[in-house]
Amino acid sequence: MRGLAHIGLFAATSERHYARRASEQLLDLFRRERHEHPDLSGRALYEAVAARRLGAKPRISAAEVVRRAEESFADWPAERTVRFRDVVHYLIFDEYLHAGKAREATKTNMGAVVARVIPEEF
Repeated sequence: MRGLAHIGLFAATSERHYARRASEQLLDLFRRERHEHPDLSGRALYEAVAARRLGAKPRISAAEVVRRAEESFADWPAERTVRFRDVVHYLIFDEYLHAGKAREATKTNMGAVVARVIPEEF
């Protein structure tokens, strides 16, 4: 039993590291995209950042990422405008679940890690 607890702790640490690193990378992409395209804001900016992150042959479109982030985080418990933090949270959770071995869940709250890196006002 002790071995399983150790594996769970390692998995949670690994997930937090992944979430922090990916959040920092996405924040950098956000700043570059905003600098290169100052006319973009809100949803259009979030889609541009997601498109950069997803690359040339994405499994899911940038528009779909933003839509799903909105459905996941901005519609409940109270309806509000989707934020970049929501998009980052959805995107890295989705990436993590589809990377490597098939994963069905995480052991940690990636949203808490994202919130420490991505300013709420973005």
